[in-house]
Amino acid sequence: MGLAPSSAFFFERIARNLSPNDVRRVHAAWALAKSAHHGQTRQSGEPYDTHPLAVAGILFDLLDADADSLCAALLHDVVEDSNTELSSIRADFGDAVAHIVDGVSKLESVNAAVGATMTSKEETLRKLVAAGGRDWRVFAVKLCDRLHNMRTLGPVSRAKQCRVALETSLIYAPLARYVGFQQIATELEALSLRWRFPWRWAILAKWATFKVRVDKRRLAVVFQDIDWDDAFELSGKSEQIMDELIVRAFSALRADRACRALFAIPTIFGVAKSIESAHGHIAHLHRHFQCLPSSFVCLANEGIVSSKVLLSKQSLVADFVFLFPRIARSTQGMAVGDGVDIDDFAAVAGAGHVAGDFTRVLRELVEHRAIAVFSPKGRRLSLPQHASGLDFAFAIHTDLGLRARAVRVNGRLCQVSVELSSGDIVEVIADDVILAVPEWESVLRSPRSRAKLRHWLRESAQNDAAILGRRLLADAAGIAEAEDASLYANTEAMSLAFGVASREDLWRRIGSGELSAFAVASRLLGSGAEQLLRFTNTGDARSRLLLDGRPLAGVQYCGVCMPLAGDAILAIGSFSGVKIHRVACPRSVEGRSSNDVFLPMWAARIAQALPCELVVRSKDRSGLLVDCARVISDAGINVTAVTSLSSRTPAGPVATLSFVVLIRARTKLEACLRDLSAVFGVASVVRADVATRSSQSLH
Repeated sequence: MGLAPSSAFFFERIARNLSPNDVRRVHAAWALAKSAHHGQTRQSGEPYDTHPLAVAGILFDLLDADADSLCAALLHDVVEDSNTELSSIRADFGDAVAHIVDGVSKLESVNAAVGATMTSKEETLRKLVAAGGRDWRVFAVKLCDRLHNMRTLGPVSRAKQCRVALETSLIYAPLARYVGFQQIATELEALSLRWRFPWRWAILAKWATFKVRVDKRRLAVVFQDIDWDDAFELSGKSEQIMDELIVRAFSALRADRACRALFAIPTIFGVAKSIESAHGHIAHLHRHFQCLPSSFVCLANEGIVSSKVLLSKQSLVADFVFLFPRIARSTQGMAVGDGVDIDDFAAVAGAGHVAGDFTRVLRELVEHRAIAVFSPKGRRLSLPQHASGLDFAFAIHTDLGLRARAVRVNGRLCQVSVELSSGDIVEVIADDVILAVPEWESVLRSPRSRAKLRHWLRESAQNDAAILGRRLLADAAGIAEAEDASLYANTEAMSLAFGVASREDLWRRIGSGELSAFAVASRLLGSGAEQLLRFTNTGDARSRLLLDGRPLAGVQYCGVCMPLAGDAILAIGSFSGVKIHRVACPRSVEGRSSNDVFLPMWAARIAQALPCELVVRSKDRSGLLVDCARVISDAGINVTAVTSLSSRTPAGPVATLSFVVLIRARTKLEACLRDLSAVFGVASVVRADVATRSSQSLH
């Protein structure tokens, strides 16, 4: 039931390909696996050690694994299911085997911490991807492990069958296809569909058997004058062909949602003796019929070559797939990716720190179909379908992507947003300075390129925040430079007070608004806020607190009294910063000493509008709100909030309208008040006073 080979048969097969020393290492790994899993059983009742043996067998049969991969396959569950430590595996079998075992082990099995915002399963997946980005054999072992689990999913509950099959369909099958394990990907897709939709699978299995016969009869007349030798003999490949047909049928039904899709394109499978013979059959087809562009596919490592042709006699498109003995995959060749950039995984491993986000980024990567583009020197790069010239630039080098100004595609000058096609030759034209902007993210199609851009934007923002924070701290402390050593005399106290490891981190947090420059300066100078404020209010113009409406670091405007330029104001200081109040604001003296108060200064030019509340009292009538809003708009003033209240008085119904508006110049406010007073039915228009605002906020 477990489909595991006997250990004797397994070692007999690997002895033909491995050196005696490597065979001894695999024997040692098998002995450790048997000992670690002794007494453990699978859901089917079989001894558990049949599972790692089967995984190693799949790895050897499908991927021509080396000794390190086979040892890791035999030991992949040892750390999870026994007391064996990873360090012990590293000492006995080497760093490579330990790295693979660590990569495929669940997170809790290696005593790693799980972030508060991430699930354990997602962090385990992140660890797998990060390890696979350094060594493709991590993916090989994990995918063979999943393949054997899918083959033996029968004894588990129906709910688990559906859950595991869905996870396989969404993540592991696309992952296998992305890294080039096409045969594993096809079987994983087939098994996931078989377990998720058993009734549909049974129906389509009968259809697939029928379709093979129908397609042969359907196309027989086309090939009457063509000698195909034994190209359509299906010996030994029928199960693989049936699975492929059924998977295609599911895809066709999902896209078309009509049974006619099942017979839309005839599919002919043939068996060739070699890759040369398979290519010869394709060339034979292309001599007689028109080939559909971009339909030719050759997967030498998986033993598949296919092409679609237009049969002119019947105006019919047919798909021809030829199977041949696969070409063994060399370890060195796969290590560089077989056209797939394994570095993609290392790049996306750092993406997505919110639950569910990393899985989305990974699926986005592996689900993209790839195109192949070339540099002027002939370097081949694999990019997602619909990739732009900017994706190509980032794939070459991050610095080149950040400075990309234009691209030349097949000799034609284009913008960096141009969409590339498979086979394009692309040259990047770079500027001397960095041109990257956040808007580039919408142009990038490669998750790896987006991760590079986000990383640079994040670092750039942090550097800018550090520069701003340094200047704000210097202004708040009244010193020439924030590098003054007197501010950082006690580094340990600074770390305890603000949770930073260095003064650069402190500047960054001030610049990003996480810390108040006034609070930090007062703490570093060893003085209270009142001393800092008195120090800042000296005759030195550089240290004065000038207010221009902008929310400076550590400075806030009271939301109750809503001060405007020209108002008599005062500032209340504390370790949380400074708040600006109108003089009569009740909030200005709550729990504070008068020594904390100093008079700030309004700047001659207000850079940012401040909020203000206007209260209109009028006879209630239809259209009153529209008329008042039109007057405010004509005055060039923006409205951020409106409330209305109707009441009945002996004189009749009365409406009270409250507009929160943004005011930069008092002249505009005064003109707006005059125009509102002229609206029909309006009895009074006033700016909400401090007492009114304070009572409203308390309620």
